[in-house]
Amino acid sequence: MLAKLSQPVCPIAHQRSARGGDDSSASRSPRSFVAAALCGNESPMGGEPLVSIMMPCFDAERTLPMALASLRAQTYENWEALVVDDGSEDRTWEILGDFGDPRLRLERFDRNRGRGAARQRCLEMAEGALLSFLDADDWLFPNKLALQVSLMEQHPEVVVLSAACVITNARGEPVGLTRTGLRVGEDFATARFAHPGPPPLSFPPSIVRMAEAKGAGFDPEFRRSQDSDFLIRVMLGKRYAVSSIPVYAYSQAEAANLGKTLEGYRYRLRCYSRYRKEFPLHSRSAMAKTLARMGVYKVAGWLRSEQRLIERRWEPITPEAKDAYASAYAGVAGVADGKAVS
Repeated sequence: MLAKLSQPVCPIAHQRSARGGDDSSASRSPRSFVAAALCGNESPMGGEPLVSIMMPCFDAERTLPMALASLRAQTYENWEALVVDDGSEDRTWEILGDFGDPRLRLERFDRNRGRGAARQRCLEMAEGALLSFLDADDWLFPNKLALQVSLMEQHPEVVVLSAACVITNARGEPVGLTRTGLRVGEDFATARFAHPGPPPLSFPPSIVRMAEAKGAGFDPEFRRSQDSDFLIRVMLGKRYAVSSIPVYAYSQAEAANLGKTLEGYRYRLRCYSRYRKEFPLHSRSAMAKTLARMGVYKVAGWLRSEQRLIERRWEPITPEAKDAYASAYAGVAGVADGKAVS
């Protein structure tokens, strides 16, 4: 079983205490199912629902083969991938065309329009019942879709299900885990997202019911934080769930920097401002906290210590998560080596 993450504030637990515990529920995943998922085995269910996977790409020729291989390595085979090349100037479009899988549906922008526009176009192309995500510099664990489809079918009240990401460095080594908000001893929990603010889950490993995703949409003008803006609209007033099992390899350790962080916060301010009428207190509180974080990051930048703040976003990697990552990497890398996608 995956060791649980320890953190001073648990978003899910905080929501439980604020509502007297009547609006949340938690359950332990069956040990056999968790163990099977960590080993990359097939999920014990059929593959009926079509899962749409959105993948915006921009100048991704170096990392794209591994991302594509992780699609082909999925134990759950009923998926489609909506891939938008956001005006790349390298071999991204050529690599996509050579992949040779009919489940890949491609579109190319004539210029770089930003991730918000690319994600929205992927969403418009999607035909599945569930929506998953994959960035071109990341990759999925082979059991990702099988596990999450099973959990979504077991919990029809949940509109968004998230999980843990393994954070990797430039050499592809696992260096951390994203915070799940789960308490020590929990494998799985659900809660209601009651008011606007930072989503209490990670976007990349999430899976979303398509009806809610289509209803929310991505803001094409948001070059950053379009994921948080999207999740708030999808989740507001509804239930979400989080699993402790890592299902996604995320290259944040090398991609994050001070400039991108501050730009993301500026877009978050725009997002929160939309809720000033309906949620005046919560929106102003979220904006004030965002401005305070921006100030902290700016000071850290002057002191040349911003990377320490960025690294505090994730937890130390656990031995169990390292083992899960190694197993998943071996499976995906084997597919990449066996298929000429680069």
